[in-house]
Amino acid sequence: MNDMNTQKRDFFELLSAYLDGEVTSTEKRQVEERLNNDAETQKLYARLLALRQNFQTLPVPPASQNVEQTIQQVFGKIEKRRQYRSLKWAGAAVAAAVIAAVSSVIPGRQVLQMANVSNQAIRTEEKLVVALNTPLVELPESAFEPQKAAPHKQ
Repeated sequence: MNDMNTQKRDFFELLSAYLDGEVTSTEKRQVEERLNNDAETQKLYARLLALRQNFQTLPVPPASQNVEQTIQQVFGKIEKRRQYRSLKWAGAAVAAAVIAAVSSVIPGRQVLQMANVSNQAIRTEEKLVVALNTPLVELPESAFEPQKAAPHKQ
């Protein structure tokens, strides 16, 4: 059944192309043979022909404006979008400036912090030392002795 629908659709497209004059000589003979021998094909052809004629007689609405006006409207919309984007960037810059100003006047809080690195610290080479079994600094022995618990009163 699906194959039959595909064949009908293909012939419908062929018949439509025939009406438009867009078929090869072989396809033209095929369509004309079917038109001469098949009543359903004749009905379909008549309906497509009437539909085509109705489309050709439809009134075309006049253009509401000329081409120059349309071009000016398009470029106007593009310019508005550019201005909107510029406005967004300006708004973001103003917001960043406000945040920076407010954070600089908040007492006791350091929101923005700049790192000061001296040239001398960059030039100095320091070796990384890792203490695995022995500490780098001598620790007093009392640091390792467990604390005695105070006697509990009952």
